[in-house]
Amino acid sequence: MTQAEDLYRLQEVDLNILQRQKRLDEIKALMADNQAVQAANDNLNQIRAVLTPLQKRARQLEQEIQTNTNKIQQTDETLYSGRVRNPKEMQDMQQEVASLKKRNSELEDILLETMMQVEETEAQEDAAEAELQTATQAHEEANVHLIQEQTELRKERAEWIHVREQMLPAIDAEALKIYNTIRPRKNNQPVALLVNRSCSACRVELDMAVANEVRKAQKITYCTSCGRILAYKSG
Repeated sequence: MTQAEDLYRLQEVDLNILQRQKRLDEIKALMADNQAVQAANDNLNQIRAVLTPLQKRARQLEQEIQTNTNKIQQTDETLYSGRVRNPKEMQDMQQEVASLKKRNSELEDILLETMMQVEETEAQEDAAEAELQTATQAHEEANVHLIQEQTELRKERAEWIHVREQMLPAIDAEALKIYNTIRPRKNNQPVALLVNRSCSACRVELDMAVANEVRKAQKITYCTSCGRILAYKSG
């Protein structure tokens, strides 16, 4: 097999790899484009953005109530211990206890309202999570065939890459350099076949001297019209 034929065969392998990669990219885009899942996920995130500060506020209220309760208990113990005998000091402590109890009553009302909001928002979160799970499952079921195709294409692509790796040692380094240089300018098809006296890519009929050079395959010969490497299949 001539160098030009080797390059033509390499081109066929590269086109097979590109074809599968293109379809893999398409499948990736199709699987990523799911408005139902995205909408459900956005809804869940919005609910959590409301829930998190509510839960934090509830914890802060509980801590403040507990702190006040502890202080009330400590003050009461001091008052009834008999250690405080000064009437003014006892009156101040009693007023402090009354103030703390009033403050706790207010905080408990706020906490109750906050906890109701937390429970309501947690119920919304549960519903949103279920909605997201349903949308995700529906998306996966709808794309079973795409996932199967993706798996098969990845396998085929890997096989073609292996074929390419086995071919490269037999190709002259200079010829491969020329192939890689022309390739991006010719839509990944830098090699064309000589069919009778015509280029299979641009269909232009070549003069006899060029056609004979291609058939002899003693050097890389180019189409005088499109500039592609010309290969002649001898058998």
